[in-house]
Amino acid sequence: MASSVSSAINQANNEFNAVVGKQSGANLDKNAFMLLLVTQFKYQDPLNPMDDKEFVSQMAQFSSLEQLINLNDSMGSLTTATNNEQMINATSYIGKQVTVTGNSIGKVTDATAKTTSITTFRYAPNDTVASGTITVRDADDNVIYTEAVGAKAAGTTYDFNWSGKDSSGAVASDGVYTVNLALLNASGEAVIADQVVDAKVTGVVNSDGVVYLGLDGGQLMELSKVRQVTEAKTTSTDSSGSDSSGSGTTTS
Repeated sequence: MASSVSSAINQANNEFNAVVGKQSGANLDKNAFMLLLVTQFKYQDPLNPMDDKEFVSQMAQFSSLEQLINLNDSMGSLTTATNNEQMINATSYIGKQVTVTGNSIGKVTDATAKTTSITTFRYAPNDTVASGTITVRDADDNVIYTEAVGAKAAGTTYDFNWSGKDSSGAVASDGVYTVNLALLNASGEAVIADQVVDAKVTGVVNSDGVVYLGLDGGQLMELSKVRQVTEAKTTSTDSSGSDSSGSGTTTS
């Protein structure tokens, strides 16, 4: 008798392990749960069989589990389809100018035309600004350029057209840079500002289900951060770093 019980247990273990071995990671699918249920029925104590109500309850739970798994699969397919649709729709932005929420700018030099394009950064303080600073940092978070900010009115939008030079006047390398604002009101309290960049879309990237627009400065900005399609403002300089527009400072 003991040998029969041991053999039955081993057989149940082998059947369950065969199903579990087909699962990926630590998740079990509905087949594994069905096998557990069937195995429970198959090897239940004949002197104390499962109650009818308990049987119906477990079947109802399994049915709910199957529906949830199918719903999860459907949601996964819907998410994939939505991401693909966003990717396709985003391609219509290529070649157009956009205004995007953010503070990432780019500097790109055209060796043939001997010109440099720099993304325009714009900000609108939520409160009256008494003083502050604008800092440009490179991809390694090194400070490249710092500029003092004077009094600014609340709700007014200001452009920052970086000249592409560091604080010593040397021409900075091409690349993606970050503009950081530190604004203070008359009481010395920090002032929050709405920040956007204007740029031309050159491509589209889908990374981990998130669609990004590739901008002409080399930046990647989320499609969801696009506010409007407009004509971008850029600062153009010649290859020596001289500012052809003379707008390397914050203007109103």
